[in-house]
Amino acid sequence: MRLISRIFALCLPLLPLPAAAQNSDAGVAAMRSRLESEVGYAGVFGVAHGSSLSIAALGDVRSGQPHETGEVFRWASVSKMITAILIFQQVDEGHIALDATVKAYLPDAPIPNADRTTIRHLLAHRSGLAGQADTPAGPPGDLLQYCQATAADPGSTFLYNNCDTIVLGKVLEAVVGEPYLTQVNQRIGALLGFVVALPDEPRVEATMEDGTVEQPAWPSAYGPAGGLYGTVEDLLKVNVALIEGRLISATSLATMLTGDPASGYAALSVWSYSPDLKSCIGKTRLVERYGEIGGVQVRNFLMPDLEIALVIYSNDHRTNFGEVWRGEGLSIDLIRAAVCGAPG
Repeated sequence: MRLISRIFALCLPLLPLPAAAQNSDAGVAAMRSRLESEVGYAGVFGVAHGSSLSIAALGDVRSGQPHETGEVFRWASVSKMITAILIFQQVDEGHIALDATVKAYLPDAPIPNADRTTIRHLLAHRSGLAGQADTPAGPPGDLLQYCQATAADPGSTFLYNNCDTIVLGKVLEAVVGEPYLTQVNQRIGALLGFVVALPDEPRVEATMEDGTVEQPAWPSAYGPAGGLYGTVEDLLKVNVALIEGRLISATSLATMLTGDPASGYAALSVWSYSPDLKSCIGKTRLVERYGEIGGVQVRNFLMPDLEIALVIYSNDHRTNFGEVWRGEGLSIDLIRAAVCGAPG
């Protein structure tokens, strides 16, 4: 077991490892069975047991529209996790410090409280920046223009928003000297064998909760906070590499995945806590990173101590995933299916 897994295993009771009894094929087959019973679900989903990946797709029964396992889709706010990985890579290399201020890297940028807001504040959504203002129905231009308002003092409270990660993207560009998307593909994609996109044109890809077609969404309007496009396989590869310590150091990974109980177990760009998942799993560390833009929904779950991860994409907002912390719902059924080979 890798060093990071050993560190956290010391804090948990000894449990049987479900991975020894199941594999990715069995996990994805059980996920398919559960999703086929979810009326109206359409999308792509997959599971990784260690480095073994399995992916499947279910077409839209309402429209007859197919889905393919290699389909490129909107990662939405899962992009924030990717941005955080890039930040921690720069931390590991000594180019960025978590407790340095934004002003240290962007001295002339028009960002409120830049001299008091740290990189850690941005990663933890404690910068005090207000939510991203409405963007135009067209090319958005410089995203910082939508991040000029504050709602609280830096460090004072948790306020989830896109602007925190938009600013982090600007910091990365200033420090590295390369566009954000270039960094994603060179520093993550090239290592893992994929290329992701950040389209600069409107996209209509999903159905809203009332059954209507979503309004056009501009991925470039969300940038590093929600604009990335890739496949389920790509995202599973990121999850596996992150768990295995191939993307950032063990110290950075532990920092990134430590949830704050006072903020609903928000960690740095993700949520991390140890629920009792019952079934064959019991209590284990769970890392969550959701994404939603328009009618697209993405659920990304990592269980680092079991070396298992799963991704579920839906382009229908009527899919009700529920919340794992409540101990019921589609998401927890899918986690149990992926790990145990059955949703119960």
